[in-house]
Amino acid sequence: MKSIRAPYLLLVVTIAFNLFSCVPQKQVSSSKKELATINTQLGDNSNTLKKLDALRSNKETQNEIDDTANARIKKFIDKTNTEIDTLIKNNTIVIGEAVVDKNDWERLSSTLSFSRSTSKRINDKILFLNDLINRNMVVKLDQDVLFQPGKYSVSPSEVETISKLFEPAAKEIDLFTRKYPDFPLSLVITSKGYADATAIGEGSSLYRDLKERLSMSTKDPDSKELNKELSKARAEAVRNLFKKFADSRSDNQIFSSKVLHLYEGKGESLPDPKVTDYKVNDPRRRVVLLFWSVFPD
Repeated sequence: MKSIRAPYLLLVVTIAFNLFSCVPQKQVSSSKKELATINTQLGDNSNTLKKLDALRSNKETQNEIDDTANARIKKFIDKTNTEIDTLIKNNTIVIGEAVVDKNDWERLSSTLSFSRSTSKRINDKILFLNDLINRNMVVKLDQDVLFQPGKYSVSPSEVETISKLFEPAAKEIDLFTRKYPDFPLSLVITSKGYADATAIGEGSSLYRDLKERLSMSTKDPDSKELNKELSKARAEAVRNLFKKFADSRSDNQIFSSKVLHLYEGKGESLPDPKVTDYKVNDPRRRVVLLFWSVFPD
C-alpha cells in the first residue's frame, strides 16, 4: 500500500477545513444590507410613534381620552420605542462585525431572522396604535336628557333610550376589535360626570343624599364637594347601565371577558377645553362623557 505524502495530506485537510468554515460572502453582504434596511424602517417607525404620542397628548389636552387609556397608550408607546432602540443598536453592532467563520455567519443569520419577525410585530403594533388613536373614543351624554333635576338615577322608562345612545360606541368597539383577531385585547370603559356650578340647597333631599354619600356626619359639604359627588353619582349610574348593556352583547367576547368599567366625578371642571363661554348654570356642563379604549395584552 502506497503511503500518502505529508504535503498531499496537508492539502486535503486544508481544503476540507475551508469547505467547512468558509462563509458565503455574497449572502453576508446581502444579510447586512437587509439588516440596514430594517434599521431604516425601524427609524421611520420611531418617528411615527413620536407623531402618535403628540396626537395622544393633544387628545389628553382636549379631554378626548380618559386618564386610564392615556396612561396605557403612553406606556405602550414608550415600551415600543425602547424595543425599537434596542433592536437598532443590536443590529448595528452585528452589521459592523467581521464575518470570518461559521459561528459569525450563524450569529448574523440568527440576528436577521429575529429582526425580521420583531420588526414585523412592531409594525403591526404601530398600525394598531395609529388606528386606535385616530378614532373618536368618546361619546357625550346629555344629563338633562338622562336625569331628572336633582336626581342621579336613570328612571326605568329612560333605560331603553340610553341603551340606544350606547349603541354607536358598542358598534365602534365591535368593528375595531374584529379588525385585529390576532391581538389578545382588553377593553376599558370610563364614564366621567360633570356638573355646573349651581349651589345645591342645604335643606333639599339632594343635599342630604349627597352628604350621606360623602360620609359627612358633622361637617357641612361646600358647593364644589356636592357638585363633584353629584357628577360622580351620575357617572356611576351611566357606568352601571353601560355594563348591563354590554353584558347583553354576547356576540363579542371582549364585552364579557376582558373589560374594565370605571367612573369618575369631575364636578365643576369644564368638560370641553375648546368652549370659552361656559356660564355658572350652563347645560353644556351637565354631561357624562363615556370613553372607550382597546389595548393589546
